[in-house]
Amino acid sequence: MDITVSKEELNKALNFTQNIVDRKTTMPILVNLLLSVTDGELRIAGTDLETTALTRCQAEVRSTGSTTVNATKFAEYVRELPDGPVNILLSEGNRIELVSGKSHSKIIGVSSDEYPSLPGIGIEAKGRVNAAELANMINDTLYAVSTEETRFNLNGVCFSSSKNGNENLLKLVATDGHRLAIVSRPVKSFQVKDPVIVPRKSLNEARKVLDEVGNLEVAVAIEEGFFVVDTGKTKISMRLVDSEFPDYKQVLPKDKGTTATVSSLELNQALKRVALMATDKNKCVRMDFSPGVLRISSSSSELGEATETLDVDYEGEVLSIGFNARYLSDFAHSLGEDKRMCIELHGVLGPGKFYAEGDESYFGIIMPMRLAV
Repeated sequence: MDITVSKEELNKALNFTQNIVDRKTTMPILVNLLLSVTDGELRIAGTDLETTALTRCQAEVRSTGSTTVNATKFAEYVRELPDGPVNILLSEGNRIELVSGKSHSKIIGVSSDEYPSLPGIGIEAKGRVNAAELANMINDTLYAVSTEETRFNLNGVCFSSSKNGNENLLKLVATDGHRLAIVSRPVKSFQVKDPVIVPRKSLNEARKVLDEVGNLEVAVAIEEGFFVVDTGKTKISMRLVDSEFPDYKQVLPKDKGTTATVSSLELNQALKRVALMATDKNKCVRMDFSPGVLRISSSSSELGEATETLDVDYEGEVLSIGFNARYLSDFAHSLGEDKRMCIELHGVLGPGKFYAEGDESYFGIIMPMRLAV
């Protein structure tokens, strides 16, 4: 291996792939990245055997070869190099020589023969989706994924397909048992045969790849127990959760409730202030709905009390209901910008449904909390 590569491009590739490696693995080789050089490019791969990423850097290639190197140390060293071209030479004993400007170093690597195969990377992705659209769908659901590792069937986002007339829809659903996020978007050339669960950690990394691409199409596939995204420059494979997603449809409201409409930005700001006075771990706030007015409040004997009053479009009966402030704030924030947000209420103990005015293709369900008498 003897190549020259741009420091900027190398640094960007390492910043992404080093996040994939498993730093607490029982397989020491997995703390390393796999470097391999073919005609015209340097390939950098990392895996924890659940998530695998392979990214490419254009390079001036004088000779090919492969090795592995500690992900953290290599990335940290490259980050501190001066801007400009970096010469990488693999010498005897898997020593990686780096030359950049007046900087010259040798890092000890490990033979690539010891590195495992890259799970799922060999799968050819034939479906096509818009990268920005998919990234937005992930953003709209990822916050509702459970972080309790024991509830592994809730530790990811459920992907499925459905029909709306002649239109194919991709649906993403996430829940932690207390709230639910659902988003559906039309896609032309990608279909999920059976519902699958993609892990939270993997989708976090996939979102970074999609954000880099922007408003272009990427190749995707769900095959052989993996979800694969391929931008052409970077490919990431994510091992699916081997479990069945719960039947979330039973908590969806069956009838239309009483609706209040409010500014999502004003609501989010008010919730953050009021929640500061809530001492319980669930951050329960009281919401009093009356025609034209929404009053949000919380109090504690240790801290004091806080009240916010917002203008709201509401013509129903006076209703007092408790909600987890963080759950409400997460949804309001996920709308992205100041929108008119609909709060559909189904009584004091019925599920609350939340969505942007005029668009129910993305909505959240939050279960209310009992208010102290």
